[in-house]
Amino acid sequence: MIDTQTYTSLKNLAKNFLPSKYLDDIVHEVFLQIYSNPERLKELIDNKQLKYYFIRLCKNNYYSKTSKYYYKYKRQYKDIIFNTDTMKLACKLKADTLYFIEDADLINDILDGLYWYDRELFKLYVLGDNNGKRFTYTSLSKKTKISRMNIYITIKKVKEYIKEELNKKRNGL
Repeated sequence: MIDTQTYTSLKNLAKNFLPSKYLDDIVHEVFLQIYSNPERLKELIDNKQLKYYFIRLCKNNYYSKTSKYYYKYKRQYKDIIFNTDTMKLACKLKADTLYFIEDADLINDILDGLYWYDRELFKLYVLGDNNGKRFTYTSLSKKTKISRMNIYITIKKVKEYIKEELNKKRNGL
């Protein structure tokens, strides 16, 4: 429905107000959103409103922290690695922390073997996010939209798994 000429003109229009670093990702995400509703697209083309709708979607996707674009591309978590500093901090913050400071490398190895969901949830709970915010089960549930009970069970299983693996590695098994 949108020809190459229209696509090129809309993309060139977006260059005026979007950083080139994010341009392709935003434009493609917006076109996915536009094409998800063919009736709406036809209406926009017939009423000659596609350009304005495209601009609004681009701006919304770039500036909003709740947009699909933001969650897919912009909000990337850095890898959080357990080192002695983070372990000391984690030990101070969590009363039930089960690790010793010298086990940081062993814990990283153990966590690398876990399923990504378990690993990332555990890291968020123990270390917090990249902004330094710490989480309780309830606040982590609100942030991730995962049920509190599911978070509790996952964290509990990961802690038990780490304890077992640390005991095996310490005893040379």
